[in-house]
Amino acid sequence: MGVREDNVSKKDLQSLKEEIIHQFHIISEGLIDHIKLLSEGHTGIIDRLNSTDAHLDRMEKENEYQHSETRALIKLSFAEVDNRLSDLESQVKDLQEWKKKVAARLES
Repeated sequence: MGVREDNVSKKDLQSLKEEIIHQFHIISEGLIDHIKLLSEGHTGIIDRLNSTDAHLDRMEKENEYQHSETRALIKLSFAEVDNRLSDLESQVKDLQEWKKKVAARLES
C-alpha cells in the first residue's frame, strides 16, 4: 500500500551539507558587509556630532564673551547717564537758588 522507500545516500547528504554550509558562508559574508557599512555610518555620525559639539562650544563661549561685553557697556552707559542726571539735578538746584535770590532782590 503506500510504503515509501527513501533512497538517500550518504553522498547525497554530504552534498546537501556542503551546499548548506556554502550558502551560510555567502549569507554571513553579506551580513558582515552590512555590519561594516553600519559601523562606518555610525563612525561618520559620531564624527559629525563631535564637530557639532565643538562648534556649539565655540558659539557658547562667544555668546558668553559678547554677553559680558554688553553688560559692561550697559553698566558704563548707566554710570554716564547717572552722572549726567546728577549734574542736571545740581544745575536745577543752583537755578532754583538763583531764582529765589533774584525774586528776593526784586521784592526788596
